[in-house]
Amino acid sequence: MGKKYLAVLLSVVMTLGMMTGCGSGTQENSGNDSESGSQQGSQTEENGKEATGKEESGKKTKVVCYVVNTATTSQEPIWNSIKEKLSDRYEIELLEVDTENLDTVIKTGIASGEPADIYFKQGQYLKPYVDAGQALDLTPYLTENNGEWLNSLDQSLVDVGKYDGKYYSVPMTGVYANFYYNADLLKEAGIEIPSEWTWDQFMETCAQIDEKTEAYPYAICGLCNDFMARNALLSKSNDAGTMEAWGNAEVAVTDPLLQECLEQTKELYDKGYWYPKDGAMITTRDEVIAAFHQGKVAIIGDVNAVSGMVAEGCDFNIGIAAWPKAGKENISLGGADAYFIPSNAQHPDAAIEILKEFTSEEMQQIHADYGFAPVNVNVTSEDPLVQQFADLKTRIYGSELMYISTEMTAFWQDVLIEDYCLETNGLDELLNQMEKLRQEAVQK
Repeated sequence: MGKKYLAVLLSVVMTLGMMTGCGSGTQENSGNDSESGSQQGSQTEENGKEATGKEESGKKTKVVCYVVNTATTSQEPIWNSIKEKLSDRYEIELLEVDTENLDTVIKTGIASGEPADIYFKQGQYLKPYVDAGQALDLTPYLTENNGEWLNSLDQSLVDVGKYDGKYYSVPMTGVYANFYYNADLLKEAGIEIPSEWTWDQFMETCAQIDEKTEAYPYAICGLCNDFMARNALLSKSNDAGTMEAWGNAEVAVTDPLLQECLEQTKELYDKGYWYPKDGAMITTRDEVIAAFHQGKVAIIGDVNAVSGMVAEGCDFNIGIAAWPKAGKENISLGGADAYFIPSNAQHPDAAIEILKEFTSEEMQQIHADYGFAPVNVNVTSEDPLVQQFADLKTRIYGSELMYISTEMTAFWQDVLIEDYCLETNGLDELLNQMEKLRQEAVQK
């Protein structure tokens, strides 16, 4: 891409400043700290395997890692480097993550009794696995040697996977919701994106794009089609002083506040601003980014972790904008892509050694070189893009209603927005179904 790629990155850097602003830090799950002297701390692997990674027969231990999320472009080079570096001790099998069927893959593996030794999973989504006793408590490993490993990590990201005072995940990268926009298209049309914008300003901008260009104003992949309503709920509930209560599932879903947020999302669809109208609810991330590159869409919603995918192959300047705020403050959904070890993993000690290597300064430097904020606090980057993305975590809030159960998560992602916008089900019916899921989760 050469000079054009540099121009894209420079444009991103220049416009990224608008992403910083008010907001809450990552929400830590409350509870008492676990004792670091747990018996999990220094396990030797079962089935005749020693902690060195060698079996009694002299063969290397095979460690299965369901970890390669190609949406984050640093992951393949990092994991291939780890595989090579530890090849004297482990035969590491790397599997590519299927994000759309992730819970099915994980649950099936755990139920079989032979799960992968490490799974990719967002830290904020781990609660159902923690509650079911299916996630290994990593606290003893993180806190041993006076917290040497824990202290090397970005605490705000580690805390995303903290439940009842115990750590259950190791962060891969921070994830924050944001917009990418076609800066050249909007400049040519005389449209400016404000540094901080309200929902009304966003809708006015969509109307201008619709009137002055041939592009759709907005697109987002089906997997993320709930972002607009979720961000609105965070912002509005913060104004009402109930944001934490919503995250703890203490507020009935039938509360009018959620209805307001959903109605805003449907307005965006009903006005024809959402690409590609009839297929808007089921577009894939690849399809959305392709449409963006082809000039069919002016603004796309996604997360910072896909910035490399958005920039790659793009022949126009890209800008980054904050999510529009529905309330007084712009609080963004977010958290941490992460890894966890199933409690019935065959090789937990090997998995720990591999995760320590992943978070090492050497591997995190690769992460930074690919344009991502490193999770190791001892790694820095001179890249302004990396520095700006690292600042985004100050505005995220990682505790949301959708995380209370896998059923609630699936309902938000697969049912709620699609059925409401397409009028497959009425809003009252959908909210009643969600309220049932909330009550079931609370009673567990």
